[in-house]
Formats: sequence, structure tokens, C-alpha cells
Amino acid sequence: MMILRQPVLCFLFLVATPTIGMATSDSQELLAEIGFDGIVRAGHWTPVTLHIPQSLAQPSTRYVAVEAQDPDGQWLRSPLVRPTSINDTQWAARLLVKIGGRDSTIRAVVIDTTEPNADRSHLAQVVASRIVPIPQLLESSQEVLMLFGDLENATRATRLAAREDGSRMLVVSPEPRSDSILLSSVFGPPGLTFDGVNKVIICGNSITRGISNDHLLELDAWIREGGDLILIAGMSLPDAISTSPSLESWLPGKFSRLVPLRRASALETYARSSRPLARRAIEKLQIPIFEDLPKLQGVIEASVGGTENDPPLVVRRAYGFGRITWIGIDLDTRTFASWPGTDSLVLKLLDIQNSGDSKGRAGETRRGGLDLAGQLRLAVDKYLSVFVIPFELIALIGLLYVAALYPLDWWIARRSERFGWITWLTLPLIVLAFTGITWSTTQQFKSDGWQIHTAGVFDIDEATQTCRSTSFAGIWASNNGRFSLSANPAPDTTSEDSLSVVSWFAASGRNIGGPDALTPHPSLAEAPYEYGSSAARLQNISIAAASSQLFEANSTSRLPTVSIQSTISRTGQGTLRGTITNKLQVALNDCVLMHAGWLYDIGTLRPGDTFNLEAGKGPRSLGAFLTKKRAVKDRNVSARWKSDDRDISRILEVAGMHRATGGSEYTGLQSGRLEHIDMTHLLALDRVILMGKGPSATKWLLQKTSEPELKHFKDAGNTTLWRIVLELRN
Repeated sequence: MMILRQPVLCFLFLVATPTIGMATSDSQELLAEIGFDGIVRAGHWTPVTLHIPQSLAQPSTRYVAVEAQDPDGQWLRSPLVRPTSINDTQWAARLLVKIGGRDSTIRAVVIDTTEPNADRSHLAQVVASRIVPIPQLLESSQEVLMLFGDLENATRATRLAAREDGSRMLVVSPEPRSDSILLSSVFGPPGLTFDGVNKVIICGNSITRGISNDHLLELDAWIREGGDLILIAGMSLPDAISTSPSLESWLPGKFSRLVPLRRASALETYARSSRPLARRAIEKLQIPIFEDLPKLQGVIEASVGGTENDPPLVVRRAYGFGRITWIGIDLDTRTFASWPGTDSLVLKLLDIQNSGDSKGRAGETRRGGLDLAGQLRLAVDKYLSVFVIPFELIALIGLLYVAALYPLDWWIARRSERFGWITWLTLPLIVLAFTGITWSTTQQFKSDGWQIHTAGVFDIDEATQTCRSTSFAGIWASNNGRFSLSANPAPDTTSEDSLSVVSWFAASGRNIGGPDALTPHPSLAEAPYEYGSSAARLQNISIAAASSQLFEANSTSRLPTVSIQSTISRTGQGTLRGTITNKLQVALNDCVLMHAGWLYDIGTLRPGDTFNLEAGKGPRSLGAFLTKKRAVKDRNVSARWKSDDRDISRILEVAGMHRATGGSEYTGLQSGRLEHIDMTHLLALDRVILMGKGPSATKWLLQKTSEPELKHFKDAGNTTLWRIVLELRN
């Protein structure tokens, strides 16, 4: 948080900052289940299930909420939801909470109010509350692999992918539950339940053991929004489909039947195993086959034989903005638990970048420190005519002040011994003079009024007409105040079924103000705030004078019409041909078209414009474009990534294709909260991505609490990257 205040006043203010009072209650019947078997990842959304006795859930004016602390130590209350009756004595509700600190606790509260959708600061009455400790809180930089099934090789595979500093992906195996409580609809986009998960492995046998269909639907939404699923289902596939019919949408085609696996050489080659499978094990194996094999969705990475009509073994396919990898062998059986090739096979399915043999700048990466999300945060936290006071200037004023207190004041006192009353005036005059100097200096580095600076990425999947938006906003206040903030998709880029959620945007890792910091960052305006009637609105947010706060918003929606009309197909040489026509109502600037490892320059696409790829320049290297390679003597050299760069467009461009640049080997930084916008994996899955700069896809509304009407706040700028995912014609 940027603070432009007098040093002495800041110190006194921080020392005198009061702590937040914790609500207490003697009610021990209000129970809470946090995260996945008690495992929570800091800085990410986490599900919380509350169990409420009937005595607290009645009458109908009773609502429940969850309160958690942000990285500044301020309590944030979730939207109020009405609990659902489970049986004659128990009620329950399922909510989401974002954990903001390493030593955080959450507070479950029961509230009595007749107007849950209004400003509840003076209408809500807390009936009962309970502080719930978090059993196991992971750092925000800790990557998580969620495993549904008994695949012991998953843990061994993550050890093989350990980084040079010893860090690796943590395997979490929650117990499958058939009973489920639906997540309240006030919590915005679906899929937030798995916000803290990087990859998911589902074994077909685990589906028949009791994973609820509601959880599968939440996983489906998470994958569509950019998740990565590995589905291990061979002989268990028929039973899994009969248990959960929604599983069929994850498959590359329509399941037909099981056939014996007569040869395992393709699987052994794919796994790079040093020892073949036992012949007795092969005789017992069966694999699924699908109808109309030549028209399977996705890319076949391994098949039984070498022709296109052979049954596939491993298929990767795009699923919305995410990816699904299916393998037709049940690796959780006893046969594969003892096979040495299973570990390397699972590792290849996971497709983890930057393993232990990585080179380049990967060794420079300091986990828990600055990442790309933190670099973007620093870039958004810049405003018009607002600057950080140089340390040299502060030190100079401090030295002059010390010099004036002792040498100057002492010299004046010695020279005016006859007039003793002068010594009573010099000290107050010196203090007043330097107070005026300090105040006038701070005025030169800050601007009057409130400002808002925004940035974001807007993605469109043309195949399903679905959209997702990831936006960020920085609020600068020149004076103390309270305000409300809402974030919704812009009217021109959405339909009526849009869902949004807004939350705080913290610094990364263990830095000051980060979710992994040892102690919370002391807030200049320590006061609780809350959500409004939905997760898209925060209200009663306190902000101190000459300071800033940052927020992030995520939304999903569906376009009412086609955005880009495409006839793009692939030639025999692997290049692209065809046309694209802009059907949007907005112009896209600096457009490029990306596929595989190639890039095509498009330029500006105004509404109605058509671009023919054969009329443009030939393709060039995508990696060279992203890393800004240039010729130096007899070789090409990439421009070194600068972690102090504040070019928002450049940061979003690299974060959106981070793996195509080489990942942390090039930037020396992890993606952090921006990992889900990386769409490099789609380029190899028969997808083409059109990228350009356009208007903001998120409508941010900022309103001061003391003012009944919305007023215009100074716009400090907006940078939005538009990306349209197009299907590649065969």
C-alpha cells in the first residue's frame, strides 16, 4: 500500500492503531468445516460448510455468514445466506472465504436481519458467533495437486518434479463424499471452490465410491475456467459413466465398449520405462474405445498402434479455457503400483514445467517472494501526479532537522545569553518550520481527489461463446473516507447470465502486506467491511488519506452473438490459412494470431473488418515475439526480463503465455495468481488465439459512503488485453 505521509506522524499513527475486537459467543453448537479436510491455501478462495442447530437457524430472518481477515488484518464479512434444512435438528450452509494471512482465523456468525440485501451495518444483529482456527494453512505460493483415488504414484511423481530449491507440488487427497451442500449462488462464478488447486487427478474407481455429482459439476466449471484435469479411467470407465453421466462430456468421444489390450509397447514407450509390463498383467487389461475414432476431440499422444483407427491410450483436449488429459488405463491398480514406469508416466501426464533438471533463470526464482502477480500489482498501483517521496529527500530533511535542533539551536542560545526568553522561541519555531517544509514537500508528490487505475484480461471461447474476465483496480484517496466498490461485466460484452466476484488484491508471498507474511500489514484504516447483496459488491471499505487499496474481480458470462467469424485451417506445412472477421462492437488494436509456436501479425481490427492470412506477412516465432529477441552479431538474444518493469501490457502479455516464453527460466518469477490466465496449453490442442488490446471488459463502480450519488473519479488509465480462442478447422 502506497503511503505518502510525514514519517513521524506515520510512526505515531501505526503505534496507536487499535486492534479489532473479536466477537465471542458461548455457543458451541455452531460447527464449521474448512477447506479440503482442513487444508487451506492462503490468498485463495476456500469453501466453508457451516452446521447450524435448528434453534439458531429459526426464525426465517436468521442468516449466516463467514468473516475472515485480509492481509491488512481487517475483517471482511461474506454475503449473508439462508441456511438449508438437512434434517429435523440440523441446518447447513456452504460459503466461500478468502484467507488473507498465515495466522488467520475465521469467524462463523449467525445474524438476525429483515433486510439482508441492504447496508447491514445498522440493521444486522449478531445472534451467535464462533472463532474457528484453521487446521493447516498452506502458503499462497504452494502448488496443490488434488487427487481423487488411490494413486500412490502421484506423490512419487511430484518428487521427481521437485525444483532446485526443494519445493514441489503438494498432493491433497480429500475423502470422497456422496452428501453435498450446494454453494450459495451469491458467490459469483462457479468453480471458485477449487481456486487454490493447480491440477486435479480423478481415478475412475473413485467416482463409483461416492463423489457427489454436485462436486463433479463444480469441477467441470473449474476446468472450463482454465483448470487442468487428468482423468484416469480404463476398465472402470463404464461403471463411472453409469454412476455420473456428466462424466461423458470429459471424454474425447462417445464411449462404445471395452476391448483387450494386446500390446503395451506404445504405453511403455510413452512412459519411457526401462522395464516392460509383465505379460500376465497385459492379458488382464482392457481399454475403452470410442465411436467414430477419426473424429475424436483433442490430440492423441499415444495409441495402441500407429494408425488413426487404432484405439487411443492418451488424449489431451481443450475444454473451454482449460485442458483435460484422458488415459485409458487404470493406473491405481496393483499392477501399475509396482511398475517402475508408472512414476514417469504420471509425471508426463501432469506436464509439470520447471522440474529438477531445468536450466536458465529457474534457479534464481525465490518462492514466496515477488511473482508476476505481484509485479502487476505494483504496476496497477500507480496514479496520475502521485509519486513515492524519494528516500534521499526524506533523509536530507531529517539530517537538517537534527542539525537545526542541536548545532543551530545551541549556537543561538549561546549568542543570546542576555536575552534568555529567545531560547523559548527558537525550538517551537524550528519545529513549526520543519513541519511546514515536510507538509509542503508531501503536497508536491500527491494529487488531489480520488483516482482509479484498472487493468485486466478478457477471454472469449468462440466454441461455446463463454467469456471470463480477470480484472484489477487500484483506488487512490487524497483524504480519509469510506467507499463501496462493485465490479460487473461491461454491458457490451455480456448477457444477462453473468456472475462476478470482487475481493482484495494482496502483494505476493512473504513480502509486507502479503498473505504469507509473518505478521499482518498494519492498516491505516483498521475497520471491518463487508459484501453487499452479492459477491460483486464490497461496501463500507475504509481508506486513509494519501493511500491506496487494490482489488481484483473475476467474472463469467456468455456472449449473445458471434465475436469472431473464422475460416482458419491448417496447411500441409503446418501454417495457417483463411480469414477472420471482427463481429464485435469494439475495435481491437495491435492484434496478433497465435498457433503452436508461430505468430501472425494482424494489426488493427475494427468492427466488421476482415483479415486474410494469405495477404499478410508469413509467420514468425512466437517465443521470439514474447521474449523480444533481436539479432546481436551472429546470434539472437532475448531481452532480459526486468522485475521492476511497470508496463502493464507487457506483464499481461507474458503472463498470458508464460510457458511459451520458457516460464520462470525466462522471467525468473512464478505466475502466482496469474497462473490461470496462461493459455499456452491451448496452442497445441487445435486452437488458435487472437490477441489484441481493447476497452475495459469490467465496469468498476466506486461510490463514497458519504455521498448518495455516484460521482466521477479521475481515471488513471486502463489496460485490457482481449483474447479470443478459435477452433482450428480440419
